[in-house]
Amino acid sequence: MKKKRKVFSAMALSVGLLAGSGLGAVNVEATANVQAKIQESKQSMGNLTAPSESKASDIVKAAVKGQIDSKLSNSQKNNESYVDYRVVEEAKDYNGQDLVKLQQTYKGYDVFGKVLVSQLDQGVIKNALGDVAKNLNGKKGLKEKQKISKKEAASYVSDTYGSDVELLTDTTVEKVVYVNDKDKASFGWKVDFSVAAPTFAEGFVILDTKKGDTLLHAVKEMDRALSDETIQYAKGGNGGNGNGGGKPGSSATVVGPVTGSGVDKNGNSRTFTASEMSDGTYELADYTRGQGILTYDAQYADLNREYRLYPGELLSSTSTTFSDDEGVSAHYLATSVYEYYLNEYNRNSFDNNGQQVKSVVHAWDSSSTNDPENWFNAASVNDGAMLIYGDPLAGAYDVAGHEFTHAITSSESDLVYSGESGALNESISDIFGVAIEKNVNNGSFNWTIGEQSGEVFRSMSDPSSIQFSSTLVYPDDYNDYQNLSYDNGGVHFNSSIINKAAYLLAAGGSHNGVSVQGIGEEKVFDLFYYANVDLLTADSTFEDLRNAVETVAVDLYGSSSSEFQAVTAAFDATLIP
Repeated sequence: MKKKRKVFSAMALSVGLLAGSGLGAVNVEATANVQAKIQESKQSMGNLTAPSESKASDIVKAAVKGQIDSKLSNSQKNNESYVDYRVVEEAKDYNGQDLVKLQQTYKGYDVFGKVLVSQLDQGVIKNALGDVAKNLNGKKGLKEKQKISKKEAASYVSDTYGSDVELLTDTTVEKVVYVNDKDKASFGWKVDFSVAAPTFAEGFVILDTKKGDTLLHAVKEMDRALSDETIQYAKGGNGGNGNGGGKPGSSATVVGPVTGSGVDKNGNSRTFTASEMSDGTYELADYTRGQGILTYDAQYADLNREYRLYPGELLSSTSTTFSDDEGVSAHYLATSVYEYYLNEYNRNSFDNNGQQVKSVVHAWDSSSTNDPENWFNAASVNDGAMLIYGDPLAGAYDVAGHEFTHAITSSESDLVYSGESGALNESISDIFGVAIEKNVNNGSFNWTIGEQSGEVFRSMSDPSSIQFSSTLVYPDDYNDYQNLSYDNGGVHFNSSIINKAAYLLAAGGSHNGVSVQGIGEEKVFDLFYYANVDLLTADSTFEDLRNAVETVAVDLYGSSSSEFQAVTAAFDATLIP
């Protein structure tokens, strides 16, 4: 069960597209009694501190600052002048242990991505994941030569997207410390923004305070904009006509829930909760779950030119039987995904606080196809505020799970949509696409993504069998990882490496000369879910994921368990450090 947690900082918004533009660490050892393992990498395990009755976060702070004896690795300790640590989360984890996340700061500014995650049992630090920045005061340390002002940094949005931009949320600019992959630290302006029009763009950039150079670009874009209704909803308005449902301009109000039915896109008879309206019609709106599960018809409005018409109108019927098979599919699947996370992990919607789920069917983007009924894409927009489906994908079980999970990741680990962390973001969505397919399809599933659409986007069991672009196939081990100049550094492309590891862990098999004994998909879902919500942080790497999943396996099954052995073998087989 997911434990209630006290969260000290909010995460950024997120959008996840199904298809991209291009269609030496030491690991945990399996011993009967895990002793303290000290690494110069990003994980320490064992009895890392003496027992203490102090508050969990105070214990971790003291250890990281070197104020108490600890067996944290050197890369996890720094008590330089001006360095401090801020608690961003203090909670109970998946195993009932104390969970503490500390954000490193320097002169009061966050050091981007430097979050240390610690687990404690009875006042003893048992596990520490992550590292902290070092030598910030040295000869090659930070120099406060600011030439770019905060106001100039904020102008990045208008300079990039035009002076007539319509913002979905206010642009925020904060000063941070950014450490690149060569351990060079710089002060930067972190510019968070969400642009609704003239094109949709959401995420952040970090700009050097000296020259304004882009240190990190983590922005998800679509060649289209959001509608007035979606903008209003995302800004906290009620959206629609303000009467709890009904077509725009209609005076009809919701009478109450009814059982609706219809045949979905795959020919299955489905029942679901709909709403009876005061004018005698019925709508695909379920207000009995969270803040509502609503399904809209975009009527093939062109996302590229007619974005103001989105999300469209709530799908309606003159009886409790609905004839729109795409609408029936999307509504049933949204309800099913919501119920899956509620039943399996006690999770109430994307944000665990009942966030409203909006599905949009009959979407079309003319920049991708001239055939409105054949737009092969889907998206999770504005932290899940709107799940958009082209007709072929509306009935794909795993696509619904994929898009829904992007919004969950945004609410939890908030994996930056770039490079390795972005690839983890995509892979976790694929893994739970499989989970949803199994759940919805009466236990029947496979390890491909999107097949109900008539096209397979990715294969988790055999990644290289699918063409990513005209010159690339999806990779199946870390040796084939590529930092692409598009696809946000290859977030879709490189996700298949983690997908292969997850498949091997569940089903077993041999790869790169390593044999893996499968543990079954349900245990894999648990391992990746708990790693994502408790142990991963925004800039987590493949190595961090390995450490996190291994940690969960030890906690749930023991260090000598077959499950733990399988986890290490699966990551070894895919050459993930």
